[in-house]
Amino acid sequence: MLLREKFWLWGHPEGWYNNSYGNTKASRMTPMEACLYLGITNTFMVPDGDHVNVQVNRRQYNKSFKTLQHVGWEFGHAFQDANGDTSGVDLFLEDAKEFPNISCVVFDDFIVRKGFQASIEETNQFHEKFRNNDVKRLDTWMVLYTKEYGLDEAADQAMMPYLAAFDGIIMWTWEEKDVHLIPEKFERLKKLAPGKRFMFGCYLWNFGEHKEATAEAVKWQLDWYRERILAGEAEGVVFHTNTMADLDYESYDAAVAWMEEHGDEEIPD
Repeated sequence: MLLREKFWLWGHPEGWYNNSYGNTKASRMTPMEACLYLGITNTFMVPDGDHVNVQVNRRQYNKSFKTLQHVGWEFGHAFQDANGDTSGVDLFLEDAKEFPNISCVVFDDFIVRKGFQASIEETNQFHEKFRNNDVKRLDTWMVLYTKEYGLDEAADQAMMPYLAAFDGIIMWTWEEKDVHLIPEKFERLKKLAPGKRFMFGCYLWNFGEHKEATAEAVKWQLDWYRERILAGEAEGVVFHTNTMADLDYESYDAAVAWMEEHGDEEIPD
């Protein structure tokens, strides 16, 4: 297996972050174009949100992803509005039946949106239906920010049953100033979610501080994440996102250069 096969895109409809979070430029790059540009073979597609007036045609995006190895769709918004009704899972299963490379779903901002307002029983109902159904098993991933744990022992203990409900956790650091905390936070996460699968999110724009991400921070993260993958502690990295990839930001140039240097390294399956 090549190292690049462990990398994913966090995909949004093109133009998603035009004139927002400090970005004043207009992008036209699609998720599939960004996968080709970055040299990666997997994507999460995240269409929900009210800050861009766009209607997402799921089928059109799925057709564009035909050559990708793995595709996952964001389920968090649907989960937030479902009120315990698991019938919303069926739409994702129908897509997975038609498009074989759909292999998972991801719950974005799970703690922020649902917190502990939902019971663990309700959470498990959704995951059970994704795991056991008449179509195929879809793995469930959860987005977790480093700012959401490691601050209060009681809160961490209360979170643990929710972490256990997911197949895997994607660890993200919202503000670039906190990148240096990543090793410490990962060690804490492994204790909170023993035996879980892990991936790392890598922001190519500093959303938390509304400014460009630096090439230095991106390269440091990718080097460190590569070591964790090679050590068998994590199984992938998620680049965020396509919607600024064509705007000549140094962070994207750094990511492309890093992938050109390391992407074809052979790693154990």
